[in-house]
Amino acid sequence: MDSIVYRDFRSFARDHHIDASQPTGVRLAPTLLLTHEMGVNGEVAEELSATDWARVEFHLPWTDSAGGELLFYVNSDTRTQRRPMQIRVNGRRLLHRQKPERMLTGGWDRCRIPAGYLRPGANEFVFSGNGVLHVDPAPGGLPSVAPGHSRRSFDGGRTWHQSAHGPSRDLAGEYLVRLCLKGYAPHGVLTGPVVDLASPSGDTGIAPSEYSADVKLSSDARVPKGTSVEFETRTGSTPAFDPQTWSPWQAGTEALRAQRFLQWRVRLRTTAAALTPHLRRVRLEICPAASPVTSTDARLIETDQPSLARSSYSFTFMGPNPRQRRLRQQYRLDEVIAPGRTELEQLALLRDWVHSQWLGWQSDKYPYCPSWDPLEILETTKGNWGFGMCTHYAATFVGCAAALGFVSRAVIVDHHCLAEVWSEDLQKWSLEDPGPAREYDATYELDGVPLSALELHELLRRGEQGRVLANKLPQGQAEPMAAHVTTFVRFGIPLRNDHLLNPEPAELHHGQRQYHWDGYLWWSDEAVPKYPEYSLQSSRAEDFYWPANQTRIFLEATPERAVLRVLFEHTMPNFDHFLVRHDEGAWEEHAPLTLDWRLHRGVNRLQAAAVNAYGRRGRSAMVAVELREAP
Repeated sequence: MDSIVYRDFRSFARDHHIDASQPTGVRLAPTLLLTHEMGVNGEVAEELSATDWARVEFHLPWTDSAGGELLFYVNSDTRTQRRPMQIRVNGRRLLHRQKPERMLTGGWDRCRIPAGYLRPGANEFVFSGNGVLHVDPAPGGLPSVAPGHSRRSFDGGRTWHQSAHGPSRDLAGEYLVRLCLKGYAPHGVLTGPVVDLASPSGDTGIAPSEYSADVKLSSDARVPKGTSVEFETRTGSTPAFDPQTWSPWQAGTEALRAQRFLQWRVRLRTTAAALTPHLRRVRLEICPAASPVTSTDARLIETDQPSLARSSYSFTFMGPNPRQRRLRQQYRLDEVIAPGRTELEQLALLRDWVHSQWLGWQSDKYPYCPSWDPLEILETTKGNWGFGMCTHYAATFVGCAAALGFVSRAVIVDHHCLAEVWSEDLQKWSLEDPGPAREYDATYELDGVPLSALELHELLRRGEQGRVLANKLPQGQAEPMAAHVTTFVRFGIPLRNDHLLNPEPAELHHGQRQYHWDGYLWWSDEAVPKYPEYSLQSSRAEDFYWPANQTRIFLEATPERAVLRVLFEHTMPNFDHFLVRHDEGAWEEHAPLTLDWRLHRGVNRLQAAAVNAYGRRGRSAMVAVELREAP
């Protein structure tokens, strides 16, 4: 009988309704954001007056009520600093004046709502008197099938109209109004790591052939009345989930005849804003099956391979396609990076090339804001036409880096946008800033090592930003990062880099106006987010900085005592094949995720590395086994 006990869940995957930020266990998140729109477009403004009113409805999911903040996008409008806006919450009147010190993020005003003003079920918020609200139009401007939550009145609230937004009063959509409630989220899911039941200590060993076990979960949890803790398990024969080799999720705390690999997850639920279950400990008891299993004469004597981590959120990576090939060939990107002797030099050359393609902020010449498609951007900005904001520099770098086979993505900070790329040489994520003006075109470094956005953010929090250097241009001209350090007070990422093919979903006019799209994943230092107007927030580093391009090897016996079955796991986007090396032999291509390894007497060494569809190779993993008897 083996067992695993979990007490610290901070590294576990979870959705944004779970608070696992402390080593004392898991609770539901202490706030809940309600929204009816994604904030794709923030250009449509409606002014409020004594007769022109706006109404939004929100539904509280609990049996009780809690206070919170009403968040509404006003862009740069400041008129309510001088004359108040009137807000009626379920008929109760509030006078709201905008306070500049509370406008922590550009464009979002906020008004505190006392708990007594709210009620379970439907709640009505009416805006009038002074100020402005913005409308996010429905796709195509057409009315949605389901009834909308936003209404407009032109007669002081006597009659209300749906799909009457915008200057022509014929636009369907929802107001950019969100409600952040002080109360535990109704439900959330925490997902445990994949467990190798044959090696519960976490050390890679040689598993018996056709391994199976009975597994039972138990927990230490405080579960107040009106809350619940519900477990599910799934099991499979491969180290990473695959629907062909794994079972679906099954409710309960027992998994009979589980295969070698098992994963569990737990759902926390509550019906009251003031109550949450508290999961303090989870225990797995593993009883290997009593049926005969095949053993081997080999023993594992050495390993050198990474631990893998995965984000809680799926990320859509751009794969090879004709537009990507056109981008790479038309702009001769291979020639751009060819002089670079190292990976970092190649990335610096690419960054400098993107930086030099246009001047930026030439909107007076051609007031059109292109999408994040690098081909559209490069075409639009020829001759310094078009906006060409920092957003477009970052999107162009990300698209070009991806076309060259690098793992890249955009990063949004406060009033700036740049890129991060996985460095194979450094085995970490690194910022690349190709933006306009001289203060950009840099990699940000500490003690000669490029930083990620999270690392720079932490330096800023500790007041150590003066240690950061901006390494400019491929020549390595490092100088103090004097400008734009404070933009790293917050950062977020889009969960995709395929904008070359799919312009949507995305925020229109990003950078031209303030932030309003609800599709980014934002870093949050605390369980109660400082910037509450976004749904997707995480304090788990692995959700942003999963190690890319890694390979891990698992071994198990076969009916032949001198043959081991090799199982591969990888984190390589756009995976194509493995390179495998036996002892000191040549590297050979191997596509499947399994391999039969025939051993010779003595020490046998196996290395493997994942290769993507662009020919870029990741870090290799190695195992060595000793066969005591001749086969």
